[in-house]
Order: sequence, then C-alpha cells, then structure tokens
Amino acid sequence: MIDTKFKELPLGEVKPAGWLERQLRIQAKGLTGRLEEVWKDVGPDSGWLGGSGENWERGPYYCDGLIPLAYLLEDAGLKIKAEKWITWALESQNEEGFFGPRDNDDWWPRMVMLKVIKNYFEYTKDQRVVSFLTRYFKYQLRNIDSREFAIWENTRSAENIYVILWLHGITGDDFLLDLAKRFFEKSMNWSDYFEEFKYTRPTGEYLDWEEFMKATSGKGLEGLYEYEEKKNSSIYSKLFQETHVVNVVMGIKYPALRYLLYGDENQLRIVKEGIEKLTTYHGTSNGMITGDEHLNGNDPSQGTELCAVVEYMFSLEMLFRVFNDIEFADILEKIAYNALPATIDKELLTHQYDQQANQIMCSHAKRNWYNNLDDSNVFGLEPNFGCCTANMHQGWPKFVKNLCYKSSDGGLVFGVYGPCNIETSISGQTLLIREVTDYPFDDKIEIIFDSDIDLEVPLHLRVPGWATRTEVKLNGSRLDLEVFGGYLTIRRSWSKGDLVELVFQSRVRTSKWFRNSLSVEKGPLLFALRLDEKWNTTNKDGEFPEYEVYTTSPWNYALKVDLKNPEKSFSFVKQTQKSSEQPFDQNRVPVLIEADAIKVEEWSMERNSAGPLPESPVKPDGPLEKVCLIPYGAARLRIAQFPYFEAKKEGD
Repeated sequence: MIDTKFKELPLGEVKPAGWLERQLRIQAKGLTGRLEEVWKDVGPDSGWLGGSGENWERGPYYCDGLIPLAYLLEDAGLKIKAEKWITWALESQNEEGFFGPRDNDDWWPRMVMLKVIKNYFEYTKDQRVVSFLTRYFKYQLRNIDSREFAIWENTRSAENIYVILWLHGITGDDFLLDLAKRFFEKSMNWSDYFEEFKYTRPTGEYLDWEEFMKATSGKGLEGLYEYEEKKNSSIYSKLFQETHVVNVVMGIKYPALRYLLYGDENQLRIVKEGIEKLTTYHGTSNGMITGDEHLNGNDPSQGTELCAVVEYMFSLEMLFRVFNDIEFADILEKIAYNALPATIDKELLTHQYDQQANQIMCSHAKRNWYNNLDDSNVFGLEPNFGCCTANMHQGWPKFVKNLCYKSSDGGLVFGVYGPCNIETSISGQTLLIREVTDYPFDDKIEIIFDSDIDLEVPLHLRVPGWATRTEVKLNGSRLDLEVFGGYLTIRRSWSKGDLVELVFQSRVRTSKWFRNSLSVEKGPLLFALRLDEKWNTTNKDGEFPEYEVYTTSPWNYALKVDLKNPEKSFSFVKQTQKSSEQPFDQNRVPVLIEADAIKVEEWSMERNSAGPLPESPVKPDGPLEKVCLIPYGAARLRIAQFPYFEAKKEGD
C-alpha cells in the first residue's frame, strides 16, 4: 500500500479563526444546530437513534457535518447532540459485526456513518471505535462475495474503501487490504469511467424517447420518477448510475484510493483528465459541474445539486492530500469560496437543492431541469428532496479540517488558505501556529508561530495557479525563494513570534465558457452581477421559512472587455479593511468589481430562467452603463457568465 503525499491532521488540530470561525458559528446557530428540532427525519424517532422513523441516509449524512462542527467549535450543546448519535451507533453492533437500524441492511448509509465514526475517533481517541470498525469490516469480508450490490453500494463504495484504508493505517491488519480489493473488484470502476467518458451531452439526450414516452404513459419528464422505478434493473439503471451528479463527484476520489492500494501511477492522469472532461462538457464558471439530478451540459441556467457541491469538495480534499497536485487545491478553493455559500442563505438556515450560475429568480416554477421538481431552486428546509437538507452540513467543517497537512519530511503544508489556528505534534513537541488572513477577500496571509520552544519544521506554502507574483517576508525581511512543484519552502528553526508574510498578487482576469460567454475572476473568487433581491416568504403558516427570491433589476447585460488586456476593463474596489460578520451578504461584501456594460435586449427570460446565452462577441445597441459585480457566494440572484463585446480600439 502506498502512503499519501500528505498526512491528514486529526479532527481538532486545525480550528477555524477569523471570518471562517464566524461562518461556522453562524452554521451552528443556523440549520445545523436546529435541524433535530425542526425536521423529523433526524429527530428523536430517527432509525439511527433506535426509533421507527427514517432509517436510511439522512441521519448519517447529518452526522457527517454535525460531528466535525461540534468538535471544531468545542460547542458543548452540539457535542451532546453528536455523542448521542455515536453512542447509539456503537451500541447497535451485533455479534456478527453488523450495526445500524435492523430494518435496513443497505450498506450505503453505513458507508457514510463509517466516515462519521472515523472523525469522532480522531478527536476523542475513543478506543471502542477501532474494535467496532474491525468487527464490522470482518462482517463485510464474510458477506461481500454473496451480496448483490444495490445502486448506491455499487457507485459509492469509495466511501467504504476510504475508511478501510484509514483503519489499516492504524491496525495494519492484512484482511483490510483484502476487503478493499474485493470492493474494487465488485463495485463500479470509476477510473475506467473517466478514461472512457462518454456522456458528452445532457443526460436526457441518451434516453430512448419512444420507449420513454410509452413507459410514462405520455407524461414525458413529468413521469420520470415513475419511469426510473420501473427501469431499475434495466439498461436505464446503468444510465441512471453513471450520470447521477452526486455519484460522479463521489467517484472522483476513486482513482486516489486505487492508487493508494495498487500503486498505479496512471491514476493521477486518469482523474485529472476526467475532471477536464467533466468541466468541458458539463462545467460552469463556479467550479462545479451541472446536475439537476443528472449531468446536464454546461448551460449556466442548468442546476447543480448542493449535495454535489459538498461531496466534490470532499473528493478534492482527498485528491490533493493523496497526489499533491495543486490543481486540486485551486478547484477546491473555487468551489468552497463560491459555489458553497451561494446556495445557502446568509444565516445558514435555508438552502437550495439546485443553484444556477446564471440565476435570475428563485421560485416554484418549471425550469429545464433534467428531472428535479418545481421547488428545486427556492431557499427552504427541504426543497425537492431531503438529501441536501441532511448532507449540506459537512462543507465548511471538513474544509477547515483540510487547511493544513503534515508532509513526509516532517513539515507542514499550507495547501488551502483560510484563517485558522493549528495545534499539532512534530517530533514529540507541540507546535502552535496561527494563520491570520481575510483570504480569499484579501491577498495577504500571515503565519505566526506561537510555540514556547524552538522547533525545526519545514514549511511548504502552495502558490495558487492564478497568482501573478508572490512576495514572502520573514520577520519583516524579504525572502528570495524559488517556486518548486507549486510550493515555496522555508526550512529553519522557528521561535515564538516568528512571522511569515505572504502576498499572492492577482489580477482581475476573465475565463471563457458556454457559447463563448465570459466570467470575471480575481484570486479564488468568481464575481457576478449584483441584482437587488426581494425575499418573499411562501409558507407564512409553516414552522420553518421558505423563500422565493425575485428582482426588479435588469440582468441581461453584455460586458465591455478588452480581450488583450482584460484587467483594464474592470475596476477592483476593496470596500473594507476587514471582512464583515458575514462576508457572503450582498449588502456587506468586502470587495467588488465595477465594469462597463450594455443591455442585450434580445436576451430574455425563458422557462423562468435566463434564456439561451447569445453567442459572443455580441453587438449590443444601447447606452453604456456601469454595473457592479460582487463575489458569487454573496449573490443569491446573479449573472456569472456574460455575453461580451470588445472595447473599440482608438480610430475604430
């Protein structure tokens, strides 16, 4: 078995600080802290607490975010909630090693609970966990050959393999490697899927429409759920499994696990090319791929499920740790600082099932989803389906956990940036470090050493792919360091009070997307057109708010751009010296960009979304206006992929 390039720090050794800590505290006060009281699926009657209620994935999904949030914040109330779930799971194990609700023997929700229990062990060192997992994995090894995998067990077995390999790192038990190999042999091979990727069009174009219409009694997409049930064991089941967006982003971690077990160096190439293919055919500028349940092309009016956002983040965290390729860190930051906050309201109480890169209205209405329901992009407790209600909570806490790693040379790796405090052990000595920054809203990062004793520790600092220039100072003196493998490395003995100052200079830049549309970026932030938002409560008699969001602002703009020097087309404005309590509030954003634009009158709303993008460059006929672009994560209504027209040259 191969070692990962970087070693994950146990839960609790990296804790949030600054605006990231405030974000997690808003989450604790918001839906994560209140979910058990307002949603029966994770309430006292949950099957994962011994009740007769929901007994499948929702309890484990919820715990996958609750446990790291509780311990990162050291929140006594959340810890009590978390430990209740853990205690029941551990005590539910029978003599065979099986655990969980007795009336549901599906391995899939248990795969999620394995990850939960792993994180719990990292923080508490509860020794019951090692024997518990050992017994369960022995149970799996005895039964895996005779078991017929259901859809989710087949497509999501990487989650199970991940914990098997983690436990092997603790116990060294050879049977665990045998079990991991059996999972690889029995379940879907995502490496082959990415190498031979064939879904280059929206999933709907692969349906047999004549058979489909007959099977749905002429209902078409309205009858798709019924059709899926009827076709569960047919060829359509393969299409369902291979295009389901959450399956796909979970599968992205599969090549990393295959590399760890078999040492196949080709797996890095396979997963990088796979991500490139997904982005080419289904990507949008927020870093995500579309999937309003299934892969649906790269039109920015298509939806992306929130479950896919947090699961893609988790897969990227693993890819970066295993392979040490900074491309994964660049993508991870883009998703975390854009797609994640954009699909949850600023109080972290309500969420969407689907977000759109170009989103001009959130309402109960028909849109060009593959098969999601009319409420999929409203902000509520349980829009469309409850999986995201349960699963959304892992995004921020797991991101914080992955802000720092240990390197094979006994050093620390800062591969993803954000304000945090680190307390870990190096060579038997306690190392205390603070990362002080308003990143991604500011390019400056300070790393401060707080240990009372001197320690010699290599420090590896990732240089983001977008950085145009990097400045490094040590205790006020500039360092002349070469970038090697995407990193700056400082090797020295560190003393209390030592200060490393990093500045990653970045320019406003543009990127090209669907129909040659243009997006505006700076650092890891994507910027989107600011639209006034009117939030209307649609369930005034309900126990929990649900909102439709509307705007009266014009949205159909084309940006004026000098393609040879796009930075000159925009004015970057830093509004505050420090980020606000909630930087993803459109009225309190710390940074913005001003641009020139002209309305494109023929670009109009179609099927309750921004209509088809005009192919760029366009030739709009109208007055030039100033428009404001704000961080995508703060814009719940927005245009993020614009048509553009070229700035006229002198003499034209």
